Amino acid sequence: MIYSSQNSENTNELIRVHQELLDVLSSKKVGQLLKDFDLKWAEKSYNKSSKLAELLAKFGYILNGKVTRAGELLLARLLLHIDIIDGEGLEEIGRKYEDLVIVAQGKNSIVIFALHKILKTPFILKIIRPGASENLEASMSKLNQLGTTNSIVKPIDIFPVTLKDGVGNPANVMCLVFPYIDGTTFDQFLQTENAYLNAQLVMSFAKQVGNDLYQLEGIGAYHGDLHEANIIVDTKAASEVTFRIIDISFDAMGSRPFEECRNTDLTNFKQHLWRLLAAQRKNVPHMSLRKYIGTINYLKLVEIFSAETKNFSDVMRIIQGETHHQNYISAKKSFVDNNFQVPKTFRLQRYEEITDPEVAVKLLVPFEPLMEKVSDFSNVYVSGNRGSGKSTYLASLAFFPGTTEETFDFRETFGIYFPCRQGEFRTLRRKSDWDDRYSSDITITALILKVIRRTLELICSGERSEKIKPSQNTAAMRDFVERVVIKGPMLSVDKKLQTEIENLVSSVIRAEMSFTQNLLEEQNSNPKFISTSDLIEFFHVIRKCYEQLESTRFHILFDDAGSPYLPVNIQLAINDLILTSNSVFCVKLSAEKLTFNFMSSDQKVLENGQDYFEHNISQMLSTGPGSGEIDPKEIEKYFRSIINVRLKHFEYRSNEIVDYLGDEIISYENLIRLLSMAARNAYYCGWTTIWNIADRTPRNLLEIVSEIFASANVDENTTPELIPPINQNRAIRSISEKRLNSLSQIPGGVKIGTREFSLGRKLFEVTSVLGSVLRLYLKAEKGKKRRLQTLAIERNDITPLHNDAETILRALITFGVLDSGKLGYARDDEVKKPYFVLNKIYCPAFGLAYRRDVHLRLSRNKMEMLLRTPEVFSRQGTRRIREEVEPPLDLFTRRLSEKE
Repeated sequence: MIYSSQNSENTNELIRVHQELLDVLSSKKVGQLLKDFDLKWAEKSYNKSSKLAELLAKFGYILNGKVTRAGELLLARLLLHIDIIDGEGLEEIGRKYEDLVIVAQGKNSIVIFALHKILKTPFILKIIRPGASENLEASMSKLNQLGTTNSIVKPIDIFPVTLKDGVGNPANVMCLVFPYIDGTTFDQFLQTENAYLNAQLVMSFAKQVGNDLYQLEGIGAYHGDLHEANIIVDTKAASEVTFRIIDISFDAMGSRPFEECRNTDLTNFKQHLWRLLAAQRKNVPHMSLRKYIGTINYLKLVEIFSAETKNFSDVMRIIQGETHHQNYISAKKSFVDNNFQVPKTFRLQRYEEITDPEVAVKLLVPFEPLMEKVSDFSNVYVSGNRGSGKSTYLASLAFFPGTTEETFDFRETFGIYFPCRQGEFRTLRRKSDWDDRYSSDITITALILKVIRRTLELICSGERSEKIKPSQNTAAMRDFVERVVIKGPMLSVDKKLQTEIENLVSSVIRAEMSFTQNLLEEQNSNPKFISTSDLIEFFHVIRKCYEQLESTRFHILFDDAGSPYLPVNIQLAINDLILTSNSVFCVKLSAEKLTFNFMSSDQKVLENGQDYFEHNISQMLSTGPGSGEIDPKEIEKYFRSIINVRLKHFEYRSNEIVDYLGDEIISYENLIRLLSMAARNAYYCGWTTIWNIADRTPRNLLEIVSEIFASANVDENTTPELIPPINQNRAIRSISEKRLNSLSQIPGGVKIGTREFSLGRKLFEVTSVLGSVLRLYLKAEKGKKRRLQTLAIERNDITPLHNDAETILRALITFGVLDSGKLGYARDDEVKKPYFVLNKIYCPAFGLAYRRDVHLRLSRNKMEMLLRTPEVFSRQGTRRIREEVEPPLDLFTRRLSEKE
């Protein structure tokens, strides 16, 4: 902000009072009036009979027959101008300097660029007009008290100069000599592209410039003219941004009072901070400034901007202190402690629901045979039913710097985790005007930017937590970021404000946000792409810069990578990474069945076992026929440990779940007998029943146990004792019913024929009809010595289903209603086909037992009838079995045939 009359109070009144003088000075006669006045500068004498003398006396510029300092300055502004730089009157300057160029002629000074004749060094000469200073020599002497750490450019010499004024009279003035500072003005810097990559730039400015002005304040001085052109920004000095203050105007501000001049420094300082923040906000439009610069710095700036900050002593106290941030932390902790309690519930089953990574690590109970396969250095697809723990396995590989315990050593396995469910990638969805090649290049660039940024963030956090030793040579990382990511020089600030790795993170965040913002605009004809080879180079650079990481392998982890969480173009880009066979990084992803498209941007279909390895959790944990080599006892032991670990962590009085649930209260044979008779005491209870109904899904298991504990009012202080079977049964059936009803809430639509149906409602109807049919088959087993449970559908032909029926079937598989992970030989034709098993979590809702003994064999027509029109299937497709179970009776209890 440049000072003007607009900053003075009562400006209009001042103009009105001085209107007569202003009119005279702006008239064409002013030249003759000045000549008649005939001011002799050395003696400060003048023609007392001139008209101008009378006018100046009237307005106080002449008192007691003497020209005042204010009058002298007014006359200097009117009479002292240099139109020809080598004209008469500059002999003193010409003895030492040459190539003189006028830079500016202000109200109080004339600024000249000059070269020293002998040294050929550039200097700035500042000629101070008479009356602008009371004692310039004494004021300049005071500036010598400034410390050597100050960035204010001080004058190095002062000498008198004699000039000729506008009417030819000699005037003795003082000339200040300043070193010439080459650089960008603050105003130019704010307008330079990519100048705001550093999040700590505003605090660097506040600290440097604030400290300089604080030192000036300490010696009883001020700058006086701190506008944006008087701050030079040097981006090359020691690889750090340096702000240097030039053109100090202490005691050369004319008739303005000391206090007013000093206060303009603070006003201008605050305004420059605000402009810098506004420029940064413009370049990070989708991130709050508080997040970008950090809460600590944000609170400091808020206090600096407040009216209570009245001088630079206050400014430096704020910058160097932590009071506001400590108060913020205390208030935050108090609010959380008073309003929230640490959850002590088994519902913390999903990784996304555990806010503390430390707790997630402690509660991690992986199935070791599966964990060994997932953790191998290879491209892996982790699949399985909803709630089977896909996220847990992927997250266990991730590097979390804040945890004291680790599942894997980051020196060998460095996991870079992306929870895709949080929507980070949705803004990268392909636009309609992108062609295939452009879409591929732009998407892979955006994806790689995110990987680079997340990796640097993890390393930065690792340094803060002292897990990772800071690199002693970051030149290679800086070179990579400048050359590949931001395509230009990167700014740095004081290392006490921001380390080099923090600066790298800030720069990449800014580059990523800028790139993402461009995606929302028109297609760029000349974008700056990044390739997979660049990503390989990046990881090699990280290994080179960090001794602890020189042998690690990077695992890029995409959790919940299927639709709708990841757009198809991002899935194609991930596949491009998978196809980049290399020794430094691999890709692992989890997704629900049939939601991830294994095809590259070049339309290459990825092969399971060749390009990646699929590990199906539900299939591996299967306990039915053909389940493989895993002993069901091992799976039961694994599920038991999932619960027992939580009992221990949440400090229950017993760490054994069977102490609360019992083991096998009702045997399976007795349960299926009671269910076939629809007996009221057919209770689902006991640990054996519960872990089987959970159907290989930890989420189901935890929800069931949690519901049982809640219904029985069991907490960590409860004495371990058997929860009554009736209470267990009620809770288990409640969870099953809730899971069934939740199907109707699934969003989306499905077209059957020419009509559009709610997808969720259709899935609910199909599941309800299927469960009811399977219940009829179980009731038909009543009275038999060995009762068999039907829980699966088997096709008795291989004719493809129509598209709409196939769509519904795929949705049932995706949302975990049916499991299609196994193939079997059909009984009708001995052809190997997939069979579809009902998720056992739905068994209590329909009164079914939990073992799969036989299959419901359906032709294509019956299968399509079930999927497309379940209400018709329930009437026509089950007539025979319904008649067997409940044949109609006449008045004499004789069973009637349909013909009768």
